[in-house]
Amino acid sequence: MSTINTNGIKVGDDGKVRISGLSSSIDSKAIIDAQVAARRQPAVRLETRITQNTTLAAAYTELKGLTADFAGSLNALRSAPGSSVDVFNSKTASGSTAAAVGAPGGFVPSGINSLLLTSIGANAQNGTHTIKIQQVARAQQIRADAQTATNIPLSGLGIPAGSFTLNGKTITVSATDTLQDLRSAINTADAGVNATIVSASPTSNILVLTSSKTGVANQLTFGGSNAIPEALGLTTAGGAIATELTAAQDAIIDVNGVTGITRSSNAIDDVLTGITLNLIKAEPNTDITLKIEPDLNTIKTAVAGFVENYNDLRDYYSSQRTATDRNADGVVRDNELGPLAYDQRLRDIISQMGLLVSTTADTNPDGFKSLSQLGITLGPDFKLSVDDAALDNRLLSNVDGVKRLFGFSATTSDSRATVTNRTGNTQSGTYYLNIAGTDASSNITTANFRTTAGSGAGGAADGSATNLGQSITGASGPSSGLGVFFAGAASLGPVNDIAITVTRGIADRFFDFFNDQSRSGVGGLDVAVNELAQQNTDYTSRIETMDTRIEIFRLNLEARFVRMETALAQLESLRNTIQSYVDSGNQQ
Repeated sequence: MSTINTNGIKVGDDGKVRISGLSSSIDSKAIIDAQVAARRQPAVRLETRITQNTTLAAAYTELKGLTADFAGSLNALRSAPGSSVDVFNSKTASGSTAAAVGAPGGFVPSGINSLLLTSIGANAQNGTHTIKIQQVARAQQIRADAQTATNIPLSGLGIPAGSFTLNGKTITVSATDTLQDLRSAINTADAGVNATIVSASPTSNILVLTSSKTGVANQLTFGGSNAIPEALGLTTAGGAIATELTAAQDAIIDVNGVTGITRSSNAIDDVLTGITLNLIKAEPNTDITLKIEPDLNTIKTAVAGFVENYNDLRDYYSSQRTATDRNADGVVRDNELGPLAYDQRLRDIISQMGLLVSTTADTNPDGFKSLSQLGITLGPDFKLSVDDAALDNRLLSNVDGVKRLFGFSATTSDSRATVTNRTGNTQSGTYYLNIAGTDASSNITTANFRTTAGSGAGGAADGSATNLGQSITGASGPSSGLGVFFAGAASLGPVNDIAITVTRGIADRFFDFFNDQSRSGVGGLDVAVNELAQQNTDYTSRIETMDTRIEIFRLNLEARFVRMETALAQLESLRNTIQSYVDSGNQQ
């Protein structure tokens, strides 16, 4: 019986048959691998695209971070309406003390920090104030008679059970309550009173009550039955305070020549707008000079951040356009550039940066018309540098001029109109707001924006503005997106030609572009990354489909070669049998 040579048929670890020449001596495995490889070239091209997309997405993500940082530095400098990060609204306070007129000879004033601490808000006005602290506010404090113990029932100490009111809150004392229980009852009654026990000795324990608020208006008041307060020694038989340790008093200060200003608290925040005066000690013979001014160090730090983030973006652009050994083969080729070397998004960003540094504000005063006049100049490497001395000079001489170059500013000819918003479409210029009137609820009926005085008198609706309640928003033209709040009275007639002048500095003008590029999820760069991710998902799905079909193709080829080799083996066996018959006949 003939046998088939199957030495060339192998089963791999994956259980699949692999053929490598049988009776034919043909390297069928090489032939199959070559055909499979040729058939898989479209999948290989898709895998290359996936790799390229992954590299490109990583580059976009890095660019997004740099762009977001730059947008953040613009945001700090743009003075947007209602912004919480406007560095030009940051204030600093400094001060000094001097002997007041009439102070005793040889009198030495205390330092300002031992008399007064200040908190400065963004709406504080720059200026110098003179303050004198005549009296600080104090909380009333009273005491009871000494008791021999704190942990035995008050009834055993001659204190009756019952109730009384303290600052309008009912305090109940039972027959088993101790002095400690009474202290707890007062502290949990929300009466605005702090109760403590001072133990001078084991047999001398004194209940002390202190108002939690300073000022004459916050003195302790007792009501209801006087039996318990009188028995404790807090009040007299007539209900008056028996022993006052500290009398309640108001704070009294003089500010900028206005004398006798009285407040119940030592934290006074309603005398100077945006400034809280925290009184520490009274010193009537001392004049305190308090100076409020812009925090120039904060502004300088923000400008330095703007320059640094600008240069980081320029460095990134340069790195993308510079050939380096990106495939780590030891050779630098001309085509080994970054994935964003010719990317339109990056070029748009760099183009906007170039426009930003070349923009001038011709309506600004001389010295504040451009970045270079502030000492911020562009070098031959297209990076910015700062002349600290020049910038210091500009900040010290006219910080508002620096703000005007960078940020948004608006003025109105009517104090009832306040600019509350702007969009990227709002243009610098002077606009005339016309209001038809208000209804009984002070809501605006109709309004319009015009660029020429007198042209929109009467405030008729013409599509140039929309209004809701007391708010008006530009709807078209150069005033598009300009938001104004009008705090007018009810049932007003027409209000015409409120002049609103808007100035948009370079940080405000260019912020929207960079912010739109770098916003999470919806920004241009994230959209690009998401598109690449979606492409890769689609490519992966297509590759999986191709590989499934290619595997079927491989199996079919292998089966055909197996059949061919089997047939050849059988023919070879038959040939050998016939040959043996011939050879046997020849021997006879």
